[in-house]
Order: sequence, then structure tokens, then C-alpha cells
Amino acid sequence: MDRPISGAEVTRNTLVESAIRLFGDKGYDAVSTREIADLAAANIGSIAYHFGGKPGLRVACAEHVITMIRGIVGPSFSRPLPRLGQNEALSTMEEMLRVFCNFWLCNPDSRIYVNFVLRELLEVNNVTEVFYDGWMKPMHIRFCELFGMATGLDPNSDEVKIAVFSFVGQVFHFRVGRPLIMRRLGWTEIGDPEVKSIIDGLIRNTRAIVLAYRGQS
Repeated sequence: MDRPISGAEVTRNTLVESAIRLFGDKGYDAVSTREIADLAAANIGSIAYHFGGKPGLRVACAEHVITMIRGIVGPSFSRPLPRLGQNEALSTMEEMLRVFCNFWLCNPDSRIYVNFVLRELLEVNNVTEVFYDGWMKPMHIRFCELFGMATGLDPNSDEVKIAVFSFVGQVFHFRVGRPLIMRRLGWTEIGDPEVKSIIDGLIRNTRAIVLAYRGQS
């Protein structure tokens, strides 16, 4: 049986969710603790009580987002990776990229989390290491391992690391440039058909990159 959630835990979670939304919409520096407390319908003193202040709340927000991301795309990064053949490794990489794209580009429930992450990645701050160690590094290592298996190249080489950044970076581009991309494509929304078109294109690009590097192994 699940343990009942206490009132203090509810307050803490509500403060984190409210801060993620406000930090993502306005930026950390533009948001006051009063705004966060008001949105969470909590006493302003509860921020200091639970987090030690606004900087601690910012770290808690990052940790919360990473936990949520791991729940959706994280299992494929943490499971032991068996030795795979080149084509099997490529297929596994494509499926992981597909899951990541769906979360990053079209999941309506993830919008506030994505906005928060994008804001935080624009500068070096006290959550940079949290995002690096908890999400970006393990994700990148796993893609490098698969890329190495798919191409025969050393997964720890700078060549492979840069190649992985190149195709993972495509996903960020479509999120950051979303309004301009929609305008250029004549889209009024990004629904299931549009997301499928984007993901299919990203998968083709990734496959082409892998095949190009196979000839260098």
C-alpha cells in the first residue's frame, strides 16, 4: 500500500510545480518568492522552510524535472546495455531518439518542464551540474555507446561525442525554433501528423549520420 502523502509534502510539491512553471515562463531572476507562494497557495515562509530559500527551490525544481524525465525516457539510459550488432544498435538508437523526441516536442504535459530546462540551459548556474550529472551526461553516454556499436568507432572518442551531439541537437532545434519552423512550414499547430513528420525526418538524418561514420571505422 502506498504511504499517504502528508500536508507538508503536498505543500513542497506544489511549490516546486509552481516554481517550475514561473521560472520557465519568466526566468529565474524575474520571479519573486511571493509569486511562487501565491501560485502555490502557500505561506511564503514555507519556501525557506522546505528549501532554505529561492536558490534551494531552484535546485529542487531541477531534481524534480530530472526525476520526471527519467520516468519517461530514463529507463533506456540506465539499463545494462548488451553487446549489439551494428544494425541492432542503430535500431535501438532510433527508438530511444523517437521516445525522446515525443517527450521533447509534443507531450502537452511536458511543456512547462521543457520551458524550464531551456531557460536553465542558457546560463551556468547552481543547477547546471544537476542537469549535467542527472540527465545530459548519462543520456549522451548511452547514445555514444550505441553509436560506437553501430559504427565500430570508439564510443569515448571526441569524434563520436560530437556526432552524437549533432543528431541530439536536432531535437533541441525543433523545440527552440518552434514558432519560426511552424511559420515556414505553414503549420498552425504541431499535432500528431506534424510530430510524425518531424520525427521521421530526424530518424532519417540520424541513420544517414551513422551510415556515413561506418565507412570510417
